[in-house]
Amino acid sequence: TPCLVESSPKRDVFFSICCSGILNPGMNAIMGPTGSGKTSENLAFSANLRLSRKEYSSADKQMRVDSVIQELGLKDCADTKIGTMFLRGVSGGEKKRCSIGMELITSPSLLFLDEPTTGLDANTANSIMELLQKLSKQGKTVIFSIHQPRYSIFSQFDHLTLMNKGEIIYAGAANKAITYFEGLGYKCEPFNNPADFFLDVTNGTVLSQIHNNKSEKCSNSDEMVENENPLAVIYRKSPHFLNVKDRLIQISDGLDPEVTKGDRVGYATPFYYQLMLVSGRTVRHILRNPQTSYAQLFLNIFFGILVGLIYYQIPHTLPEALQNRTGAFFFLVINMVFGNLSAVELFISERVLFIHENSSGFYRTSVYFLSKVFADLIPNRILPVFIFSAIPYFMMGLKPDVEAFFLYCVTMSMVSLSAVSLAFLISASVGSFAMANILIALPYVVMMVSLAEQKIYRHVDCFMTGDMYLDHQEIDYSTWGFWQNQVALTGIMCVCLILTYVQLRRINRWK
Repeated sequence: TPCLVESSPKRDVFFSICCSGILNPGMNAIMGPTGSGKTSENLAFSANLRLSRKEYSSADKQMRVDSVIQELGLKDCADTKIGTMFLRGVSGGEKKRCSIGMELITSPSLLFLDEPTTGLDANTANSIMELLQKLSKQGKTVIFSIHQPRYSIFSQFDHLTLMNKGEIIYAGAANKAITYFEGLGYKCEPFNNPADFFLDVTNGTVLSQIHNNKSEKCSNSDEMVENENPLAVIYRKSPHFLNVKDRLIQISDGLDPEVTKGDRVGYATPFYYQLMLVSGRTVRHILRNPQTSYAQLFLNIFFGILVGLIYYQIPHTLPEALQNRTGAFFFLVINMVFGNLSAVELFISERVLFIHENSSGFYRTSVYFLSKVFADLIPNRILPVFIFSAIPYFMMGLKPDVEAFFLYCVTMSMVSLSAVSLAFLISASVGSFAMANILIALPYVVMMVSLAEQKIYRHVDCFMTGDMYLDHQEIDYSTWGFWQNQVALTGIMCVCLILTYVQLRRINRWK
């Protein structure tokens, strides 16, 4: 089956590999210079989303999960948490195997891995490659990128693709690569690791011993003169490349045109089922790692008590009553706004995971967006707001009326939701937490300064009543005047959330 890819720098590299070599079942290595739930739950998550409910029952999916766990040697850590920055989980090698297992759930004929041994010790890396070799012997085509593998790993390669500066300088049998480069005048010293030798060649550390012969071959080539990667030019003129090119032409001529249209990624499960599973995973993650929720709740209680103590039992005499109330409301609103700065981390922290799962057909973008929004809004934004609002309201001795308290809580909630929606938009628009903090601070500070300048610290006459003050500030305190502010806040929230979803869809999946 041909590879159909969109245009982008990294995908163009992979496209050049596909077009410069035929990758058969086996261990296909790509070399060149360097450019959280439980294990069983992650595998079950992949199975439930990627295996059709019409073709696979729950029992079939569980059998598939158990089979992958057994095949990858994950039985001992099946019920162990993957781990987070706060909690130690499975080892690096077990994480790699779990990632591979999530792809094996669908029994793919082709498995592509990006540096599967990076960050692992030599023994663990070797066990991962032995696992991949075992899969390749079952008829699967395993393609992976790797840097400077040890000899015991290199000896497991069936096919080798060497790249330099984004161009292929060799593609063929791994055990014939040394012979190819020796024919170009490069000598591999005895007992030298072939992988180290190839990287020395691509980096220019080892020089050819037959420069004259190479010059004779390529002296008349304008391409060699203009190209800064002569090894790639030599390869394109070699019998290896010409034979592969002929085979590719024969294969492409026999392809069905309908196969090459490049259909969009399909989904094995419906929208509502995806939303249920992804939301469930998000909720479990929050329950198992409640540090953020606890911190949000604690800060709201702390600042609520602090504001309540500062403005404890506000008097009803003018001008103190009016001045203290406007000051208290200012600090309450500011806390609602700046208390949502933590929301900028929501989409940034899982950006890589979202790109991988979404592009692999796990779930729709809308499913991820809704699950994250709902799971974050309820425990971290709405419930803490009601707790925060209630503490200073009664400590300050505000109007003891159910309707007044309800409208006060509604206003605080809408301010919080509007602020957090803006944070969501920033989080979905950038990939750096530092940049997100800078961008979110700007509108927050502008709103704070505007509120302080226009609404709070204007002169309050000692004989001015509350109604007179509102008239002086040109604030409509009628019923519609109150609700039009709620409508405006709702509009801000909806616009920001819609733009957040748009930004998630615009994320480059192949960057």
